[in-house]
Amino acid sequence: MKKQDFEFLINLLRQNAGWEFDEEQYFVIDKKISNFIREKSYPSVEDLVAELKVGSRALIAQVVESMAFSDTSFCRDYDVYEQFQEVLLPRIIDNNRSGKKLRFWSLGCSTGQEAYSVAFALKNKILGIDNWDIHILGTDISSLAVAKAQKGIYNNFEVQMGLNARDILEYFTPEGEQWRINPDMSKLVEFRRYNMLDRLTTNSLYDIIFCRNVLRYFAPEYQEQILARISQVQTPHGILYLGKNEHVPAVEKFYERINGFGCAYICRNAGAKQADLQNIAETSSESLAMPSFKRPNFLSEKRPFAAEAFKKNVFNK
Repeated sequence: MKKQDFEFLINLLRQNAGWEFDEEQYFVIDKKISNFIREKSYPSVEDLVAELKVGSRALIAQVVESMAFSDTSFCRDYDVYEQFQEVLLPRIIDNNRSGKKLRFWSLGCSTGQEAYSVAFALKNKILGIDNWDIHILGTDISSLAVAKAQKGIYNNFEVQMGLNARDILEYFTPEGEQWRINPDMSKLVEFRRYNMLDRLTTNSLYDIIFCRNVLRYFAPEYQEQILARISQVQTPHGILYLGKNEHVPAVEKFYERINGFGCAYICRNAGAKQADLQNIAETSSESLAMPSFKRPNFLSEKRPFAAEAFKKNVFNK
């Protein structure tokens, strides 16, 4: 790909998605755009760029979506997930027990694993979950990713990424060589396409927003704009999760890090709730040292499995 075409594409991505790339990401962009022109049968990158310069909004949207990153898994960064499930989530549930209403948002949800993982955690922590008003929203710029998330069907490799056999059998139903999310989990989750540069059109206030390893791809001015918008749709005790070791300086303008949590922040409009949540690290010091997740040794990427194999290994001990 010629330098001028690369520069045109990264400027296009910045204007239409807010993403910022430099020359170090040349090979990433080159690989993704090569896949796109092959799928769409363009003769060359030059031909695609020439058509993009005409300004077709539909084509621009397709190119932007093709560049979206889709790295995700169930219970991603398991130490972070377990700390969320075992320490922070119970406090959020207690704070909302009188109204029995909870709202979660997974920004940059990709193919849906993060949003469904939140549903799993809620099922584990709420007795009589059907009596609660729970809504988990997952949004992503990629229509293809959102469509897959809505279907809730994953292959053997995908379900093994973060889940053990018991979890898979509890939350999924086998369909041939794939696994479908059970209805009691899927009914808690909704997926929509959303470009994070667009204005928010939600009437909800979210208890926890997950924006993990998403803002890192945005230019600094867009990072600040996005954080300003989402902080306005958080509950008074709202929590924001960024990625593990993700560095986003603008977050400090709108959120304050919760002591003992590597990537969890409390909205600065939280007021009196701040002291309560800050005490989590002090009163739960032992629970903060979470064990690392180990995939069961009877699962292997090279060895396909089926429901009967799971049942034999899990229950016939």
